[in-house]
Amino acid sequence: MIRNKISFPPSNSLALPPAAMSVVLITYLVLCVGLAYLMPFFPPLGLLGAIVINLVVLIFLQSRLALPFYILVAGPSVALSLAGSGILSRLYIGNLLFLLITVIWILQIVLPERKSGRVLLQPMLLAPLLALILVGLVSIIYSRLFPDPNVPYTYPHSNVSITITNLSEMALLIGLPLFLVLVPGVIRSVRDVRWVIGAYVCIGTLYALGTIFAAPLGLYSTQVLLGNRRPQVFGSVSSGLGGLILLFTCIAFGQFLFTTRGKTRLLWGLVSLIFGLGVMMTFGRESWIGLFLAVLIMVAFGTKNWLVLLVLIIPPILLLIPGVSDFFDPSKVYGVDRLKIWQDAYNIWLRSPYFGVGAGNYQFFDRFYGTDIVGLAHNQYLEVLAEMGLQGLICLIWLLVAVGIQTFKSFKEAKTNLGKSIALAYIGFYTNIVFGGFFTGIFIPSSASRGGTAPFVEASYRWLLLGLMLSIPNWEKEVEETAEPRDAQPGNNLTELTEQELVPYLRT
Repeated sequence: MIRNKISFPPSNSLALPPAAMSVVLITYLVLCVGLAYLMPFFPPLGLLGAIVINLVVLIFLQSRLALPFYILVAGPSVALSLAGSGILSRLYIGNLLFLLITVIWILQIVLPERKSGRVLLQPMLLAPLLALILVGLVSIIYSRLFPDPNVPYTYPHSNVSITITNLSEMALLIGLPLFLVLVPGVIRSVRDVRWVIGAYVCIGTLYALGTIFAAPLGLYSTQVLLGNRRPQVFGSVSSGLGGLILLFTCIAFGQFLFTTRGKTRLLWGLVSLIFGLGVMMTFGRESWIGLFLAVLIMVAFGTKNWLVLLVLIIPPILLLIPGVSDFFDPSKVYGVDRLKIWQDAYNIWLRSPYFGVGAGNYQFFDRFYGTDIVGLAHNQYLEVLAEMGLQGLICLIWLLVAVGIQTFKSFKEAKTNLGKSIALAYIGFYTNIVFGGFFTGIFIPSSASRGGTAPFVEASYRWLLLGLMLSIPNWEKEVEETAEPRDAQPGNNLTELTEQELVPYLRT
């Protein structure tokens, strides 16, 4: 039975306080006047400045564009830093866009609702997040107060100071969890959700096609696996590139499983296949296994057919096929060196077992105490153990368990196909977070990874999806006020009347 509709204020309506609105307008006018004087002397710089300023104003006025714009720009920005050395070499356009979105969230959401008493984040997630952040900050302070006299806290080919490294790590520890309150605050309607999903699909298509057609495009790295050169797209390569495309694959496959319209479902299936092929073409073995596990888990949860988990017996059989096992044969490809790297991480932790060597400082200790020097532990759990001590590892596991519980809870409580699809997408990628953590810093990366805040930008795509899942109760209220809740399952056939009236909300 259709209920009476209740109107909701559009999420892109300007909600700035008068003082903040005045500051924004005055700042905009001053910048425009400055560009007018700059244009005759430096036309290209003046034109670029005009574009940037007006884009910023547009995002302020149309806040629903903020997150989609971030998704489209942040990832590719990692391929181009703002400078070649110094602190600007640790900054990317994606970092500046994140600051802009944070300002919009504070001005349009936090300040107007500061007296509403609304809980920004559930205690189940807030407690382990705060604990992990606190432990990370304490480890950095401890490393500054009691540095290891044998360790040179410098880079061999860079003038970036230890202070900049510490600041980059703090940005990772504090900035990434902000997505869990920022995204649910900005996203208030189904339309906002579709904008974000559309942005994910657009940027995912660029990454996937760039990987698939790496040969004609010349997008190759120096890494080789059994004679196959690995693609490099927007600075991402190997398991990092594969894990990113896998995130897009989970989003598209979730839409495919919970779409009720035939043509739309066919389209989402095609997109999922393209993304899946992109994951395979990255030649990242962790990504291959992650793709297999994610798809299998999503099918099992989406269809409630747990017999599909019997497919887990297939991979061991495939390894018996000649040629397939070569990708995992230590005598033919690298990989066995991970055991030495993990042993190095354990030994580094023993250098400071109580507080760790300091969040983000693993790279410095690895240069002096490591036997296979790579600057990374290639293991999320061991790297946190080495950098933040045993309490850091406990907080990380606590956080992962809390995220897993919240993810399954969101999937169970979602009342629409769109809500179910997003929660299921994160369930699929969550398996990769837990599994991939044994091979890379996929959830809480260290600033040692690629230097500076580049890992922040890449990891932000994963945290943004988690924030999108947490926003489900916000915009599902829009559907609840329009129709009776339905048990949304993959393949459900809605009546013609219901589909016509609910198409703005449930159509995927």
